[in-house]
Amino acid sequence: MSPKRLEKESIRRQKVPRPKKRGSFKRRLTLFVIFCVTLMGIAGTFHVKNLKETVAKKFSGDKRWDIPSRVYSDAEYLYPGIDIAQRRLTAKLERLGYRNTGPEIHGPGDFALAADHLDIYLHDFQYPLEKFSGFPIRIEIAGTRILNLLDLESKEPLSVIRLEPEEIATLFDEKMEDRTLITLKEVPAHLLEAIILIEDERYFRHFGIDLYGIARAAVANFLAMHVVQGGSTLTQQLVKNYFLTAKRSFWRKLNEATMAILLERQFSKAEILEAYLNEIYLGQRGPSSVSGVAEAAKHYFAKEIGQLTLSESAMLAGLIRSPNAYSPIYKPEKARARRDLVLKKMMESELISEADYKNAVEENLVTPKPKIKPVRAPYFIDFVKWQLADLYNEALLETEGLKIFTTLDMTQQETAEEALQRGLADLETRWSQLLPKNHPDPLQGCLISMSPQNGYIRVMVGGRDYLQSQFNRCTQAMRQPGSTFKPFVYLTAFDPKRSPKLFTPASLIDDKSFTLNTPQGPWTPLNYDKKEHGAVTLRTALTQSYNLATAQLALQVGLPAIVLTARDAGMTSNLDPVPSLALGAFEVSPLEMTAAYGIFPNKGLKTKPLTIIGVMTQEGTVLERKKIEIERTLDPLPVALTTALLKGVLDEGTAVGARSLGFGAPAAGKTGTTSNYKDAWFIGFTPTQLTSVWVGYDDNTPTQMSGARAALPIWTEFMKKAESATHGSVAQDFSFPKEILLVRIDPDSGKLANDRCPHSRLEYFIAGTEPTERSESCKAAPGDSF
Repeated sequence: MSPKRLEKESIRRQKVPRPKKRGSFKRRLTLFVIFCVTLMGIAGTFHVKNLKETVAKKFSGDKRWDIPSRVYSDAEYLYPGIDIAQRRLTAKLERLGYRNTGPEIHGPGDFALAADHLDIYLHDFQYPLEKFSGFPIRIEIAGTRILNLLDLESKEPLSVIRLEPEEIATLFDEKMEDRTLITLKEVPAHLLEAIILIEDERYFRHFGIDLYGIARAAVANFLAMHVVQGGSTLTQQLVKNYFLTAKRSFWRKLNEATMAILLERQFSKAEILEAYLNEIYLGQRGPSSVSGVAEAAKHYFAKEIGQLTLSESAMLAGLIRSPNAYSPIYKPEKARARRDLVLKKMMESELISEADYKNAVEENLVTPKPKIKPVRAPYFIDFVKWQLADLYNEALLETEGLKIFTTLDMTQQETAEEALQRGLADLETRWSQLLPKNHPDPLQGCLISMSPQNGYIRVMVGGRDYLQSQFNRCTQAMRQPGSTFKPFVYLTAFDPKRSPKLFTPASLIDDKSFTLNTPQGPWTPLNYDKKEHGAVTLRTALTQSYNLATAQLALQVGLPAIVLTARDAGMTSNLDPVPSLALGAFEVSPLEMTAAYGIFPNKGLKTKPLTIIGVMTQEGTVLERKKIEIERTLDPLPVALTTALLKGVLDEGTAVGARSLGFGAPAAGKTGTTSNYKDAWFIGFTPTQLTSVWVGYDDNTPTQMSGARAALPIWTEFMKKAESATHGSVAQDFSFPKEILLVRIDPDSGKLANDRCPHSRLEYFIAGTEPTERSESCKAAPGDSF
């Protein structure tokens, strides 16, 4: 080859690139795709494994849900003589979820009020150690009072009827889900059929997701140009609600489908369906959700799940799609239309007959009055929770579904709350000239009412407005009791085992000024009216609340003995045996002071205050059953004398204003006012009810008002309604032991008198202590004897 050709060949080779190897890029791309797919497969496998473990771990076992604990009031007992208007019985029934069905009752949860009777079909209820099955009753009434009680099934007369306890609080966790667990066998067949038909007709034919259903929904939605059907199965709905969130996203939907398949592979259709029925969201009740069909049956129809009719079951099934849009409480027309659609589909699917369909469509569905479930009696509930904290931790209370039965009387609680709020507002208006100007906080108060025979706390109102202040003045405030402590001085004086000297209600004591030198300095007590009253009987000294006479009596009886009496009555606060003790110059909580007064209506028996009757699991096992604690600590005879004097406080003493305000029942009690007007009290009782009222400012600002002016009117308003509701015009009076005698005396001298004495009166004595000497101011006629 010539040199010129070699040069051309060389140039050509330089210009023509060397060909690359074919297929290398494709191979790398393929390898990359394989790698990515493998990686995704591995990741997917691990993700599915994690989902499988999540499903198995959370869904296995007996406890799938956290169930809130519920706090209940005491049961309501009805018997002849009760005033159903004063007891607000129809309002009580509505709070219990009963439905006013008009002229007649048809089934559980119904009531019907006529002019001369009230019919109620009682609910079933699980009490500690007893399962009560409801039945229809008739309450025959005259005016507003109960005449007779009748079992409508057996036609047998009844002596007493018990309405179930009222749910007053639910102890939720952060989810705020109200749920009542049921098993599949407890659910009526027509409810199961309606839910499956309307929500997932192919439930028993798919494996967790329904490809046919998805395709059908897609076509329907495309033709309608908006969403008219959903393709989710019951299993997917359960997964979304139980494992996931409602947030819409592709990944959530993918996880939902995957977990639905996994759930169906690991658990039976029956288990999944039962879980779905307990989990499904069916509406809102205030801040809490109504979850599960059993809770929904109570909420919408006031019935247990097994008591639902076909029509009610169809309505519940129709609710699932949109509980708020089809609520029978708030949107009854839409609810009925949705119900009728479900019933029609059931008839077309031959699940019900045409006759069943017509009857169900014609059924008038009556729902209970809507009720949001705030905590009722909040101060009382706080006190109960504080007591429960010693028995159960917070997590257990919020998740284990305990039932806590308490002593609260919800009707009286509402009456007390109204009386305290109105009473304090009235004081601020009527006596504004006495109260401090521009005080930053409102006048406060508390009201406690107890059953002295068993210690049950029936009412606790710890303040004027719980939303403004959660401080419970009944249990947390420490206040001076003032003159409400005086009865324990007189009780000590009347007890020969405690007092070194014999005293009777007719004994004379000097109500004169004096000064006593004490280690703390000179002590000079003063009367409320700043006057002296000379020699007075012990009755007069207590009923008129004379400080000077009471202080003199305390010194003669002995301060250590008075402290012992207070301790035996149940006081636990610091009580120093100093002279000012007799006038209540120490601090005590209103609850402690109220409980100590229980010895008077209870004839010397001390009862421990009680709020919790029992605690029961959701399965019915009793965990706690509180016993009534009663102890004989004081002699009933001196207690009876003191009670007789305390009756005089209302009839002729410092609390006589209660009579002018219309309270006529036999009662006893004591006003209390501290020397600086920082505390105003009245503690009073009938033979069956003990109630105290305290009024003051939280920061101890003086109110310039006495107990008779500030506390007594509130006590009177509450007790008038409480007594009238229970006893009417015939109220029970106090009974005294046979050793207590009535003797006519001359109150000026404390000696025996006859009818010719200008101021004679009957007085109580322990047999053997009555006076034997005749009063010189009483002129006896021939033949008179003493």
